[in-house]
Amino acid sequence: MRAIILSLLWWLCPTLVVAQGLTSAPQENLATTNTTNNWDICNETSYVLRFASAYIRSDRLQTAGWSSIQPGACTAVVTPKNSPRFLFAESLPIHRGGVREWKGAVKLCATEDDFVSDATDNCQLKNMGTRNFFPVDPVEIRTALIEPNDFGETAEIAGLQRLLQDSGYKITRVDGLSGRRTIRTINEAKADLALDKDATNQDLMAALIPAAEKARETVGLDICNDSTSRVYGAIAVQTDGNWTSRGWWPVEPGTCVKPYDRSLIGSQAHVFALQEATDENGETAPDRRLRSETVTPTQFCIAESRFAALGQENCLEQGYAAVAFRPVPTEADGQILRLTDADFVEGSADGLRR
Repeated sequence: MRAIILSLLWWLCPTLVVAQGLTSAPQENLATTNTTNNWDICNETSYVLRFASAYIRSDRLQTAGWSSIQPGACTAVVTPKNSPRFLFAESLPIHRGGVREWKGAVKLCATEDDFVSDATDNCQLKNMGTRNFFPVDPVEIRTALIEPNDFGETAEIAGLQRLLQDSGYKITRVDGLSGRRTIRTINEAKADLALDKDATNQDLMAALIPAAEKARETVGLDICNDSTSRVYGAIAVQTDGNWTSRGWWPVEPGTCVKPYDRSLIGSQAHVFALQEATDENGETAPDRRLRSETVTPTQFCIAESRFAALGQENCLEQGYAAVAFRPVPTEADGQILRLTDADFVEGSADGLRR
């Protein structure tokens, strides 16, 4: 039976995860006896994933990560028989549209880099974060990670299509079907990457990973904070004729975030931002707002906490506030917006972001 426990991370965190390539974290080398068994973790999605697992190691429940799996591949983990088991997986940030998570409700320690941790560890005292793991039946010998488009045996082709698309090749659909366009583009990519014509799909995916990572840097919107205080960004984009506004992305001084990692051409993107402020006594003051640059600015919906608002009308009726966003140039695939103190004006006393 497949464990199909799927939960997609909303698109707010693409810059918070560090890509680990295709190297696997060492798993404890247990002898294969009648007290152990192989647990196959299989990637039936179109994304390159990395996972962390938890099971009994050295007579105690330990968590370890990270191991990467390409689409269509499986990784065997040797575990004690009937050992409690937990799993967490996420897509690498080389893919556009944000990181996806396959998770549950069991919080266990984890870090961005390779790690090993006891389940009883105090994550905060050990300077570790957490991930939400899901339990796996101890007798299950194969756990398949899937997405709403259940690719199954076509996951390898779907993964190739997505990586080709993320690397800038003209793949219009990720459907797992090996049609003429897909085959032609695969051959084109092999030539571009100096791979042998007989290179496997897994070989090509491995070569496309750095290409996709590099391509992601040149598209979308980067918000850079050149001001003296923390900034919170929000964006509004149009997709298939529908507007969506989203926020907030915190941006520390001297850093950048990428809230939108797809081509800006045709997106009609707009941006809004708030800057933390203090009064003359050093006390917290209302956030300063991004200055508008147009005579009749376009308004979109925002909320105090993280939000994703559909449409741009009737904001108050939906429980949002309506504020003026600044248009983003969309003649090119990517833009960098650098914000300074001069870009902000005094805000209202009611506040719009927590």
